[in-house]
Amino acid sequence: MRKVVHRQDVGTLRDLPIEVASKAKEIAGILDDNYGEDRHEIFDLGGYILIAENTDDVESMRKIVDFDYVLPEYVEMISCSHVKEYYTNSLMLLSSDYSISLLIPLKLTPKELLQYMDVEGREAAWAK
Repeated sequence: MRKVVHRQDVGTLRDLPIEVASKAKEIAGILDDNYGEDRHEIFDLGGYILIAENTDDVESMRKIVDFDYVLPEYVEMISCSHVKEYYTNSLMLLSSDYSISLLIPLKLTPKELLQYMDVEGREAAWAK
């Protein structure tokens, strides 16, 4: 599992699909701009991004965020054109000023999260 806290961390994502790295950069930029580029990932407000690469990563995410208790603010699909792969981005708000964004390959995204995707995205996800 990969963790991105700041915009500068995105350089380590070069081997991921460009759309996933771009989404991580966008989210990290929002966090840096609003909560500071020198914030601590745990002790300061803001949050961070987790990127799953396998089922063990998803299970580790479950230990951090209880998918049955914490409901996502939204779940969106990320279409990766060059590799014909899909990811989901789930925004988990843990407080009014702290969030974790979960970027997960569609085929690994838990059903607890998929059910919160918009109808069109959910139908497309379940068709894959």
